[in-house]
Amino acid sequence: MSIPRLNPYRSTITPPGVVARPNRDRHSAREDAAALTERDRELIFQATGQRIAPGEPNQGWINSLAAAIAADRTAGRLAPGQEINEVYLRDLARRYDQNPTGRNPIAGYLDAALRHLDQHGPRTIGRLDVSA
Repeated sequence: MSIPRLNPYRSTITPPGVVARPNRDRHSAREDAAALTERDRELIFQATGQRIAPGEPNQGWINSLAAAIAADRTAGRLAPGQEINEVYLRDLARRYDQNPTGRNPIAGYLDAALRHLDQHGPRTIGRLDVSA
């Protein structure tokens, strides 16, 4: 067992009963961006002004709306072929509102995203790919 130099009383081994948190790669949100559809990218551009290149991980910082949609695509919460709609965006905002930190990083983008959907797509459940 090694003992850190700055704090001799702190062990580098996780104490029993404490679950070690998995280290999430700091680039994973950018890598998740490769899962975005063309319509996702257009919605993100119209709502945030950030253009995300298709088919490859984004080479820089991506905004919180893009990161949230990309994470949901990667995790399967948005199925392949499922379009983003008003119900999804409002649910995403609700999930952030219920976060114990009280911080909603997509709140500033929500109105612009809903406005884009209202002008360019259905605001209902939309098309769902049932072949998956």
